[in-house]
Amino acid sequence: MTSEDNSKQGSSAQGSDAPGFARPFRLFAVEQRVLAQNVDGKVIDIGAMDSSNGQFCARLDVDEIAVEPKRSPELALKALVDKLTFDYLDGLFTSEGEAEVSGRLQDFPNVEFELDETLPRDMVDRTPPHIF
Repeated sequence: MTSEDNSKQGSSAQGSDAPGFARPFRLFAVEQRVLAQNVDGKVIDIGAMDSSNGQFCARLDVDEIAVEPKRSPELALKALVDKLTFDYLDGLFTSEGEAEVSGRLQDFPNVEFELDETLPRDMVDRTPPHIF
């Protein structure tokens, strides 16, 4: 993925024009599971990778987030990225324990991507929040 694709991916996945920092992540299809890895190297189990008749469908364990069947696990993972935001995925990393994987994680189908971490408003426009 080119850096231009990465910045577009982060912006479209975040769905916001607010300034932010691009944070790298990686999704893996390991056996029948979807694993996510953050920049710190923490790996968590976030969902299922179902396969039937040469079609692959990624589905998260929470919030009924799923993608239509695709021809490869990589395409299913890429489609899943479009449904993720930084806050959502980062929240999963803080609530889930680390997953154990036997073998080299890089040998499994995977996609790298970036999501924009939105900056707090006081760092963007330097105006205090409205107080009721």
